[in-house]
Amino acid sequence: MRTTNLSAFYHQLKSIPYVQKFLSQCYQKGNFNEYEKLSFQNADRFIYYLEHAETYLTQAKKASISIQPVLLFYGLTQLIKTCLITKRPHYPENTSLLAHGVSTRKRKKQSYRFLQDEVKIQQKGLFPYFTSHLYSIQQLPVDKFSMEHLFKKIPEMDDLYAIQHKEEQYIRIGPVDEKILRIPLKLIYDWHLSERRFVEKLQSFLPPIKEWKLDQKNLMIYLERELLPFESNLITTDIECEHLLLHKNRFLFHPFHEGMAHFLLLYNLSMICRYETEWWGELLHSFSNNDYPYILHFLNITAKKIPIMLGFFLLNQT
Repeated sequence: MRTTNLSAFYHQLKSIPYVQKFLSQCYQKGNFNEYEKLSFQNADRFIYYLEHAETYLTQAKKASISIQPVLLFYGLTQLIKTCLITKRPHYPENTSLLAHGVSTRKRKKQSYRFLQDEVKIQQKGLFPYFTSHLYSIQQLPVDKFSMEHLFKKIPEMDDLYAIQHKEEQYIRIGPVDEKILRIPLKLIYDWHLSERRFVEKLQSFLPPIKEWKLDQKNLMIYLERELLPFESNLITTDIECEHLLLHKNRFLFHPFHEGMAHFLLLYNLSMICRYETEWWGELLHSFSNNDYPYILHFLNITAKKIPIMLGFFLLNQT
């Protein structure tokens, strides 16, 4: 399934009869009682969330970079809520879910650098709620994430890291439309794992595995079905949805969907451009530190990738 299919799918989601049928199938799949009634009640709300998301994202592409993070963050938030309706027909169940679910340091220090800044995950709010219900992640290994760590969760940022450090961080492990993954044996041995142990660690992030075997350079994993774009909480894909990608760093080998990284980065950037206006203005006009290329490159990527990632989530629900 390529990104060109998503445009037609988004257009179809502007029809009340289609959305009612779509939501009915989602709620049947989720074993909700009165799924027809719930789909009727939620169809308008679904379309309004989606329309609001599209408006924010469209305006972000036209806007100055000085306000782009705010528009992109709210566009992503509305699209997340659109997806949540397919899983949680009664969302929001309580007012605590209206909070963002993350926080950041309120005042930046004199020597502040964005790459070293952190966001902290809260126990309640939108972030822990959607990570649980959209990506089935109940608990994270830590409650704080640096911006640099989050950038490394986005494969298109690899272009900048390759320029800076002369080394790519992601490896291609197969085309999106095949049932075979090819993991270089060198990566497995660099992680000090046996082939069997690596498969055991990886299998919870994949569709059912039929078999695995070795060739001279690769571990070949044969799947029962294709791994869908952005289905995995470990393996991601590029904007064109052509290649499945795995990060080389073993310390990033934990459940964490790429969509979560986009949310946390945009949350922090939107807070900075609203409440740390002096630092934000100096960043945009002085080019005085290495934060600017990373932020600029990320904003360009996330504007394109948000509707693709969450569009595939919706497409894969029925």
